Amino acid sequence: MNNAVLATLVIIFSMVWSSAFIAGAVALDDFDPFTLLTIRFLASALLMLPFCLVSGGYIHNRIAIKHGLLLGVFNNALYLGLSFAALQTIRPQVVIVIVSCAPLATGLLSAWWGVEALSPMKLLGAALGLIGVAVISGVTSGMTVDPWGILLATAGMLAFASGTVFFRGRGTGLPVLQANFWQSIAGATALLPLALVFGQPLAVPSTNSMIAVAHLVLVVTVGGMSLWLVLIRISGAATASTYHLLNPFFGVLLAYLILGEPLRTTDFIGAALIVIGLILSTQERWREKQC
Repeated sequence: MNNAVLATLVIIFSMVWSSAFIAGAVALDDFDPFTLLTIRFLASALLMLPFCLVSGGYIHNRIAIKHGLLLGVFNNALYLGLSFAALQTIRPQVVIVIVSCAPLATGLLSAWWGVEALSPMKLLGAALGLIGVAVISGVTSGMTVDPWGILLATAGMLAFASGTVFFRGRGTGLPVLQANFWQSIAGATALLPLALVFGQPLAVPSTNSMIAVAHLVLVVTVGGMSLWLVLIRISGAATASTYHLLNPFFGVLLAYLILGEPLRTTDFIGAALIVIGLILSTQERWREKQC
């Protein structure tokens, strides 16, 4: 693929991925996180179903079903369920930068599970990333930070990183739309009981919330997740995970443009530390790819 085309796809992906948490913060004014995500994934699955049925019968492919469902548990139920729950207590920018550390966690988990070696450079990158998260979260400046929200976002990020490591080399050949369909089915199925037990009574949502839900369904779940699977197929899971490098920047920018969140110097300092940490921890992969 042409480098310019790939770069464009990566930028679009990062903007879409970051926008999910901005839209989520808006929609959570009228929905609890479990109900919101259940509606999101059910609607996404219904939209993708007709296209899956006419695309050659891959919807019945056992491998696509198995891997898609497991991906859905990691990516949709655990990662997004925990991350959206964190949005109730901490700023969207903080959630975005925490989940942007997934490549750092991927490298550490890969070393822990014996998939990749853990080098001093990766450890340094991980340390800088953690410092960056602390700076943006406000811990270093004495701001009041909800530790429960930080813990939820971190657990969600670790679930996403675990899914990336587990499916490295396994899911890259899956039909994209069908895998995304089964991810949505898994996410809705896993989160529906939580929505029924812990969810809030549904009320008539505001126009802003409806627009946010539509964005989450059409742009993020159908478009963004499919684009993510395409990038994994093009670049491989390890390289594709480094595309989250751009997320801290877009997260801060979108929060400013859409939510009116103030731009703080510490946000840029923290984002820069995370980007440097990610570059250090992933530069060996880029060198291996160029050799």
